[in-house]
Amino acid sequence: MSVNPSIQVYDVIGLGFGPSNLAIAGAFLENQLASPISVDRLFFIERHDEFKWHPAMLLPGAQMQISFLKDLATLRSPQSPLTFISYLHSQNRLLDFINRGRTLPTRKEYSDYLSWAAQYVQDRGVNVAFGEEVVALGEMDTSTIQVHSRVLSTGQHVVRLAKNLIISPGGSPRIPGPLATTWIQERMIHSSTYLTSVIPLLDSLQSRNAGRSPLRIAVIGSGQSAAEIVIDLHLRLTGIPVIGEKAHTLDLIIRKGSLKPSDDSPFVNEIFNPETTNVAFWMSSHSARQQLRLEYANANYGVVNPHTLELLYEIMYDQKLDEGISRRTKRTMPLTKPKFTILNHSEVLSAETSRTSNGGTSRSELEPLTLILQQTLTHDIYESSYDAVICATGYERRSWLRLLTNSSLGKYFGLDANAQDYTGLEAEAKLQEDAVDCNGFSTFGVGDANDQSNSPNAAMSSGSNTPASLDWASDWPREEKEPTKKICISRAYRLLPTTHHGEPKLQARIYVQGLAEETHGLSDTLLSVVGVRAGEVVDDLCKHFMSDDTVPGCQAFDSIIGSRMA
Repeated sequence: MSVNPSIQVYDVIGLGFGPSNLAIAGAFLENQLASPISVDRLFFIERHDEFKWHPAMLLPGAQMQISFLKDLATLRSPQSPLTFISYLHSQNRLLDFINRGRTLPTRKEYSDYLSWAAQYVQDRGVNVAFGEEVVALGEMDTSTIQVHSRVLSTGQHVVRLAKNLIISPGGSPRIPGPLATTWIQERMIHSSTYLTSVIPLLDSLQSRNAGRSPLRIAVIGSGQSAAEIVIDLHLRLTGIPVIGEKAHTLDLIIRKGSLKPSDDSPFVNEIFNPETTNVAFWMSSHSARQQLRLEYANANYGVVNPHTLELLYEIMYDQKLDEGISRRTKRTMPLTKPKFTILNHSEVLSAETSRTSNGGTSRSELEPLTLILQQTLTHDIYESSYDAVICATGYERRSWLRLLTNSSLGKYFGLDANAQDYTGLEAEAKLQEDAVDCNGFSTFGVGDANDQSNSPNAAMSSGSNTPASLDWASDWPREEKEPTKKICISRAYRLLPTTHHGEPKLQARIYVQGLAEETHGLSDTLLSVVGVRAGEVVDDLCKHFMSDDTVPGCQAFDSIIGSRMA
């Protein structure tokens, strides 16, 4: 495709405008007088039609899992106008928040803070194209990247040019393999669309339930989102009347023996400190970093906040109390609450839907969905039927890799379409003898042969970060094939192109955010480091722009942001 040569070339284009790239915009804005990159040379592209942060999981009363001080800016620059405290002050709620006596804001308030910050940077000249989906990347030359996007409301194709790219895509819903092949949109939903889908789902089920028989709903997952959805669904089902002697059924299907609490104790929480990123990145081998992630997995993966666990256990205890009273008094208790059960040690093997007599599937009169489950301790296989299934199974983060692989930029990183599923990240070699060839191929020794380097991470749209804890794997990490190809990444989150003698080298820089847990540690997909990481990325970009120059601006900028690469 030919590109109009008069198109403006932006210094930086950011893919996604969630917390990560919002923090990037803030870091540039705070230091615009010293930065060699002016605010009007930044551009961000976001799929949502306005700023949104996990709108489908803003459940009533849901709280953040991190302190309000781990916001977009405080850990990088406490005097920034984009801190959570600045937001509270601007809304005349600072004293009220102090009187509240808690360091954890509600998810609703944190979402509003992020929305406020997004409007703040836009009001000061940061350009954002909402309602556009990035569909392809290309190159004008080795110094200029083409970004192709589609306006979702009109289908218009837009091409923009950038000297540098910051990819912060969040994640896509991860659907368990056994369900992916039988996915029925009307009766299966992912937690990423829960709040926008649950009411239409329940209305649809009731409209086809003229006899008002009990509904059967399964939730799959063992993390924070799964627990919160069960609590919310329990309340919603309580308000739906039934006829007969049975109550609604609400099953939570988990591979573990029980739900586990997240460890947020002070010493464990240090794994999320920005300084720990240095520790993880400069470890001697991939296997050492993997071991560190395994040690602290219970701080984030497949675990539930203790307060949420208490609420969930209270539901089960109240259920047992009602059953005990009924047995003792020999009186039938009113069927006002759903029957809640945790199906532990259970693995979903497959899913089946009933067929009509002509062999087709009737979308208007579907029989229950049948899940084929295996009890992982005894290996017994059993079936359970449901009217609806909700997957709180986390997110996958491979869209950025597909975008690069399918573009002409892929060749600079040794990528090809056949290898994209087996490509991982590796920290840049700090010594000649480090065990990775940055031309793209792993050269691990025998001792590393069984490493699983793909992060089981996940977030939602192009501008989101993974909420709370990931809910996919109860026995994280699950066995995955060792990536046979590596893309090297710098400490400053820049993807490092391969170098082959006599071939041109990509001069444009590509950075990634929220995608490098396997090299930068457990906090990379979380909000804990977005402020500091933004400073590191912006600092590296500044040095790139000002290298071989004597303009004093970069030195001033460097002194403000500070080098965090040591």
